[in-house]
Amino acid sequence: MKPSLMPSSPILPGEPFRPEQTQEILDRFYRDGFAVIPQVLTPGEVASLRQVTDELFADPALAGTRYIEGKFILRNTLELSPLFRDMLVREPILNLAQAIVGQDCQFCGQNVLRNPPGVAIARWHVDDVVEFPLPDGVARHDPRLRMPVQWFTVQMALTDIESEEDGPTQFVPGSHYSGRKPNDPDHPVFGGRGPVSMLCRAGDIYLQNNQCWHRGAPNRSHRTRYILQSQYAARWATRRFGDYTRVPVPEDYLRSASERFQRVYGYRPAPAGPSY
Repeated sequence: MKPSLMPSSPILPGEPFRPEQTQEILDRFYRDGFAVIPQVLTPGEVASLRQVTDELFADPALAGTRYIEGKFILRNTLELSPLFRDMLVREPILNLAQAIVGQDCQFCGQNVLRNPPGVAIARWHVDDVVEFPLPDGVARHDPRLRMPVQWFTVQMALTDIESEEDGPTQFVPGSHYSGRKPNDPDHPVFGGRGPVSMLCRAGDIYLQNNQCWHRGAPNRSHRTRYILQSQYAARWATRRFGDYTRVPVPEDYLRSASERFQRVYGYRPAPAGPSY
């Protein structure tokens, strides 16, 4: 495991929102598929998270490993610094996660996106798959329903994202009710509404339903965009598709097994380079 880069964590424990504040945020999240919450992180936390991110991207021991993808995504962050581990339980973030996917919610991913100019995940998409698909003859899910949330992402801005040029995350409001993938590769529309941009300041956070159509707009500015992402899932899902699928198979068998077995089992050979 990569040793910690900082002797102590500057991440604060924070405090949950008042119940009425939490409910107002959840109402927006369930209705639109996203909700922005201003000034959750302090300037000191933001600066420290950016610093450790830059140090990790610059670490030659991590180059070419599973920790860095596409030169702009930092993966497996919980292994790399206590700052990221502390962020997973920082309030009011954890309290919001518990309100959405249950008091016994569990971690299901954490990454940092460091988008230099010209780099973005710019295609419109839902994360993974459409979980509640509808046939062509059914226009949408009934708006009287509250669409189930099995897991979701908390996005944390570590830089100001103040204009379209800065590459904001964009959402099509309500599209988690569509039951399908985005209906246009360039200008998706749902319920008469097109994309909206998450313009925000460093320290703001926003909640993201993985089924809401979204993308990272192209970064056309001259500065780098930093976003920390934490993902939380309902415990039943992580147990059913986490603990229950971790059935040990001897390593020597896995390495010589057919590609078909490796794929179904979810096995990926260890990457070249140092292990931690």
